Amino acid sequence: MEKIKLTIPKKSEYMSTIRLTTSALSNLKGFNVDDLEDIKVVISEVCTFFINNVDNQSEPLDIIYKISDNNISVEVTDLNTGNISDNNGTNSEMSVMIIESLADNYNFDLENKKIIFEKSINNLK
Repeated sequence: MEKIKLTIPKKSEYMSTIRLTTSALSNLKGFNVDDLEDIKVVISEVCTFFINNVDNQSEPLDIIYKISDNNISVEVTDLNTGNISDNNGTNSEMSVMIIESLADNYNFDLENKKIIFEKSINNLK
């Protein structure tokens, strides 16, 4: 299993960098185009959730990719102090629904400001 760690400023202008990195790593392991798009949408929703819902924005996001021959696991941790707000209730609910529908497995650890999702290559369409 390969492990890649990306620490990136918690700003929406870096979303394309996150999506591109995620796409490149998934492509290396042979995910098809549909699954690549699903993974990019999920990582975008996870990062946007933290950008919109954690009060402090001064610390970065840690993104850890764990890649095996048939699976990618992505762990996103918001390193900021502060609580998760519910200012964007409807948007947050929509993000959760999107993550649930596109990821094979997921875990919301909101107490530690961490979301983990997995996608397997076995789900080729």
